[in-house]
Amino acid sequence: MGEIRGLDAWMRTLANKDLPSLNSVVKDICELSDHDDCRTNDLTKIILRDADLTSKVLKISNSIHFNRTFNPIRTVSRAVAQLGFNNLKNITLASTLIDSFLKGKPKELLIQRLAKSFHAAVQAKAMVPYLNGENKEQVFIAALLRNIGELALLSSGHEAAEQFVTARDLHPEKEQAISLEYLGVEIDQINKSLIKEWSLGELVRESSEENLQPNNMIRAVNLGNDLSKYIHKGTSSPEMARIYSQVSQLCDITLDAAKKQVAQMAEEAAIVAKSYGAEMLLPALPSLNVIDTLPVDVAIQTGYEFQQLLNYILKFMLDGGDLSKVMQFSVSALHEGSGIERVTIAMLDYKSKCIDVRYVAGKDTSLWRQKVRIELDTLHKGELLHDFLRTQVPMWYQPALAVKPLGALAPLAHNGDIMLAPLKKDKRLVAILYADNAGEILSPRQFEDFQLLTNQLNLILRVNAS
Repeated sequence: MGEIRGLDAWMRTLANKDLPSLNSVVKDICELSDHDDCRTNDLTKIILRDADLTSKVLKISNSIHFNRTFNPIRTVSRAVAQLGFNNLKNITLASTLIDSFLKGKPKELLIQRLAKSFHAAVQAKAMVPYLNGENKEQVFIAALLRNIGELALLSSGHEAAEQFVTARDLHPEKEQAISLEYLGVEIDQINKSLIKEWSLGELVRESSEENLQPNNMIRAVNLGNDLSKYIHKGTSSPEMARIYSQVSQLCDITLDAAKKQVAQMAEEAAIVAKSYGAEMLLPALPSLNVIDTLPVDVAIQTGYEFQQLLNYILKFMLDGGDLSKVMQFSVSALHEGSGIERVTIAMLDYKSKCIDVRYVAGKDTSLWRQKVRIELDTLHKGELLHDFLRTQVPMWYQPALAVKPLGALAPLAHNGDIMLAPLKKDKRLVAILYADNAGEILSPRQFEDFQLLTNQLNLILRVNAS
């Protein structure tokens, strides 16, 4: 048992700790004026007073999720103009909270709970375009902060908080009784008090009110929260069956479409985490090795699976689909539709001078996001990637015909065939499409598919930028 008991005692304890939610940046952002001119200027000042925060916000603003044109955003004022005040405010708030929670050496339990909150936020945000696309970033933040009390308790380092979370995870249906036993107060009371004291916004507050009649945004936040709690039980569990049905009803889509959306967003959570520099969360996010992420059924083999997927991707993009989903669909298309064992799209970060793995498909490729980061300054003349970057044309490397040093690609490759292709916006290289067969040879048909997908992605990038 912990010696801190009751709401007042825990609130005093959290107030005396250097917790992320008490960070002056977070409080200043939440208390910004509603006047357009004032709040824009004030937000710019908040960001610029911290060099690390400025760099982080600009990096996230330039990610594929926010900067669809790939035109570099180099200043905060440009970020406000291009992304809008609300987007930039929520980017700043989320990145500040995540960085603060993960500073130092956070315990594994805190990392796991923050990963659940992050996954909930991505799932909730995906439901918003069906409802009101204007509010998607607001929903993301509300879902991220939905369980702020639990995160704050774990950040305090008190044993009673860890005992409560561990016991509650074993018996989630007894949450309130367990919180009374270990904390001397219901966890909901701590959560509501922190949300109010730290001015975390109406949507966060309303999402935590069980007796409130929920609107669609609140329902999205709470559904995202439920998803993050129960997805580890498996997609066939009774809990997930109930959630799929609720997502289907909320988004007005079929049950199969709801299942695929949930699967795609579980994968998306890892991609967004990398955009926020939260690589520490990746091992704790749900794995999708057993979840079908493809938008087209390839269970029945006809020989035209890849072309079906290619047609779907183009139509999805021309209908206004999300560019990040296009990238994920593309690597999945080569993996499932063309039978290539392992595929990734790695993004170029010119500021950091590195190549960063983002979108993956194939066995164990999720580990690439955690372990592979290629520094451009380490490349040597004559190695495979160096030669590819010099020519920037699709390449099918066949060691059976001629051997080249793998160099920086060694953490990815298995000494078998490798395919590389450039993805460009205008004439600027923005990403690299990589594929291999896990040490085996690739076929001419697969290289043809690889080039077709490359051409389509480059077309999509041109159309999207315009």
